[in-house]
Amino acid sequence: MNDQQTIPGGDFRLFLQKIAMQGFYALGMIDIPGAPKQDENLPLARTVIDDLMMLREKVGDNLEDGERMTLDKYISDLQFQVVERAK
Repeated sequence: MNDQQTIPGGDFRLFLQKIAMQGFYALGMIDIPGAPKQDENLPLARTVIDDLMMLREKVGDNLEDGERMTLDKYISDLQFQVVERAK
């Protein structure tokens, strides 16, 4: 990756997205170019959910409304996908 393709840091929603993508990758929902195809890994996806929930608890009321909604949405989307795949 060259300097023109770097991902910016310091944006909380982007930070959440980076974490959530690990969960979606663990569920086999996304591919990462250059990485091997991920088999479904429900325990890993649950770990990502737990991490996001811990983050939500630790930041408390320090989030803006949009940040809180983004975090809640990633948690609920991942939880839904894990439940669906566990059936």
